[in-house]
Amino acid sequence: MRLSEFIYESSPIFLQNFFCGLEGRRIFQRRFSQNFFTIFEDIKERDKLPKDELESLQLKRMRGQLILAYENSDYYKTLFDRYMFDPYGFESFDSLRDLPILMKEQLQEDIEPFLNKKSAPMESVTVRTSGTTGAGLIFPETKECENEKWAVWWRYRTNLGINFDTWCANFGGKVIVPIKQTKPPYHRIIKPFRQVTFSMYHLGPDTVIEYVRVINEKKLEWIHGFPSTLAYMASLMLEQNLSFDHRIAWVTIGAESLLPHQKEIIRRAFGTAPKQHYGLSEPVANISECEYGSLHVDEDFAYVEFLPLEDDPNRCRIVGSSFANDALLFLRYCTNDIVTLPSKPKKCPCGRAGRIVEEIEGRRYDSIVQKDGSKIMILGHIFRDMVNIREVQVRQDKSGFVTFYIVRSKNYTQKDEELLRYEIEMRFKIDYDIEYVEKIEKTERGKLRLVVSELS
Repeated sequence: MRLSEFIYESSPIFLQNFFCGLEGRRIFQRRFSQNFFTIFEDIKERDKLPKDELESLQLKRMRGQLILAYENSDYYKTLFDRYMFDPYGFESFDSLRDLPILMKEQLQEDIEPFLNKKSAPMESVTVRTSGTTGAGLIFPETKECENEKWAVWWRYRTNLGINFDTWCANFGGKVIVPIKQTKPPYHRIIKPFRQVTFSMYHLGPDTVIEYVRVINEKKLEWIHGFPSTLAYMASLMLEQNLSFDHRIAWVTIGAESLLPHQKEIIRRAFGTAPKQHYGLSEPVANISECEYGSLHVDEDFAYVEFLPLEDDPNRCRIVGSSFANDALLFLRYCTNDIVTLPSKPKKCPCGRAGRIVEEIEGRRYDSIVQKDGSKIMILGHIFRDMVNIREVQVRQDKSGFVTFYIVRSKNYTQKDEELLRYEIEMRFKIDYDIEYVEKIEKTERGKLRLVVSELS
């Protein structure tokens, strides 16, 4: 255990809230700097650009990234020369398809050639992500890119009516309440972000009443979290006839796909249907649900390609190129997520020119059952530092016991296993095995399921 984590877990709750506020302030000041609000005003103006102006903006931003990549990245200089690709003469996105698709494994293997050699480290932040396969990736992102990414996400929220001063009941993946804690409160307060952050790891039949009580007591009108977690809480509330004593105005979800049954059970328990948002740590694609319920591609943020699958042309793999991150050039990056497109183009009453997506299929997870009978949604974030894991699958065939199947990279060492065990034991009340395998079987549609539960 890291010293900082030991100090946090050993501290009384009022000090833990203080530490949360302290760390929250540090992140808040960077993420929501004055530059953020300048970018946010620009992004709000871009929201309803007519189609021709939006396309001109896309071409201009993409050309800038291609030139930057050619002049400052060893990988792209070699690649463009090999393919005789001229970034200075870029005039059509059709020509972009002459370039190969970039896979996460390439960045994991050696990220150095993809970096902008002239990007100043002091102007960047470090981003950690895992994604659908559980394979970790650590990369630099400029502070300006971080500002723009959050500005796009907040544009989606403000379009729904959420304000910057709206307090949120947040259900995330961080271990903010020590797993060994067995009594309430199961939340901590992060004042700079106006968040009451609840522990998803303590949520269960015996504790859900405490979660509802706090949301009622604080009159929180906005609930945000993983759909699997919110659906689990909703099902517990319906089973126990629990309800909120005030109107929940907004339910927003992220990090996973929203399944139809999850949407309905959340609506029944919370009284409000959840609104979807699809975004990644890698700034290569963004899809936001508007006030009319349509899922729009945020075309001004990144160039998103939908590559049809062989068995169904309406189902497409998402490949994205970033407009914003000058520190690491993401060009034609495969997200491993899949969307379903409408059978014919649609128009939305909101008037936005962004393409409409019918359904986002990526990032679905089953739950596992812990030793105490509570359910937990294992998510890719526990593997975000696991850069030497190629793929992982979590399987359960009996309550309280889980097997982690790991495909290792050539750089995987005993230290990686120790870190993995630490992350598991810090979060979950389970017994487990780790098994190393050469490959993990994919679904018929070529997706890797991160969690497979064989329990009824």
